[in-house]
Amino acid sequence: MATPAQFYDALASEYHLLFGHWWSAAQWHGQVIAGILAQRGITEGRLLDCTCGIGTQALPLARLGYGVTATDVSQAAVDRARVEGAERGIEVDFRVCDVRDLRDHVEGAFDVVISCDNALPHLLTDEHLHRALRSVRACLRPGGLLLVSLRDFDALRRTRPDGVPISVHGEVGSRHGSGQVWRWSADAEYVDIELFTFTEDTAGSWRARSGTTRYRALPRARLESLLVSTGFTAVEWLMPEVSGYYQPIVLAQA
Repeated sequence: MATPAQFYDALASEYHLLFGHWWSAAQWHGQVIAGILAQRGITEGRLLDCTCGIGTQALPLARLGYGVTATDVSQAAVDRARVEGAERGIEVDFRVCDVRDLRDHVEGAFDVVISCDNALPHLLTDEHLHRALRSVRACLRPGGLLLVSLRDFDALRRTRPDGVPISVHGEVGSRHGSGQVWRWSADAEYVDIELFTFTEDTAGSWRARSGTTRYRALPRARLESLLVSTGFTAVEWLMPEVSGYYQPIVLAQA
């Protein structure tokens, strides 16, 4: 099975296929996250996106006025994020590094660190998650805020869905879309997700690819315990019906 870096290297050029219109979706992501930060008095300052992918959150947050540094384990994703930023005239300091080793690659203290889109559950053990959280905390100023979004694994572990239905976007002759097949471990601690992306070259002629990656089906209580043991305080969960975001969000202070 591919490592997370290999999985996202292969996906980077097609990541936009997961959305009807990626940049419109990205701007929505940025607005919702900025709104959550503003409610906590953070309307500007230094922000680190430590699992940035192709820039889905980092780029719109930079456009909204935050000073953004963004890192990812995938070289191909960072390369594409730089292109997307350059095309839109948005300045972000993009770098390649593992979330467990942030302090070796970024300098200074940040007001906010974010990790969205279910990135942290790629870390499959408490040891690796603890190392990542220590790395994040070392990058935050005293009292700085961590914001993480991840799937609602508490609910998913109960139902163990087989995947995510195919979604199709666009007009006939130039459609695109994605779908997922999920394979759960017997104890529901892990789920292997095979992601399919596809594009229509001409009416009725399709090109498809797939890649598989493993997630830890991380319960909220376990992540909260790891945050506290790493020295974070004021842990707060925002469920989608409260935040307006598409995944549960956890906030914690350094």
